Formats: sequence, structure tokens, C-alpha cells
Amino acid sequence: MHTDMARAWWQMSKPEPAADALLHAVRASRGEVRDRPAIRQVVTDLARRHPRAAGVRELSAAVTTVR
Repeated sequence: MHTDMARAWWQMSKPEPAADALLHAVRASRGEVRDRPAIRQVVTDLARRHPRAAGVRELSAAVTTVR
């Protein structure tokens, strides 16, 4: 559900809610964000286009950190 919401927010050009939804997804299941290419691309795009948006740094760190 969180990844679907994140994609919807991203498509509506709402980076902060997209990052928030993805952070919820990471907390529920890191693999859902890290291992799904389409979702991983949203994270990459968020980091590239909106690096200062709330939650984007935390999200990038959570996805790239191996745990």
C-alpha cells in the first residue's frame, strides 16, 4: 500500500508525501523499496530532483544501507 501511495504522490509531483510514504514502506519491508526496480527508481529520482525535500535524505540512506 505504501509503495502504491508513493508512486501516486510522485506522479502528482508531490515529493514530500512520496518520500514519507516510501519511508513507511521501508519501515514495514525494506526489500519492497530496495529490491523493486520501479520503486527504487522513484527513490533515485527523488534524491536527484528534490534532495532537500523532507525525508529524502533519510530515505536514500535507508535504501542504500545494507542491514
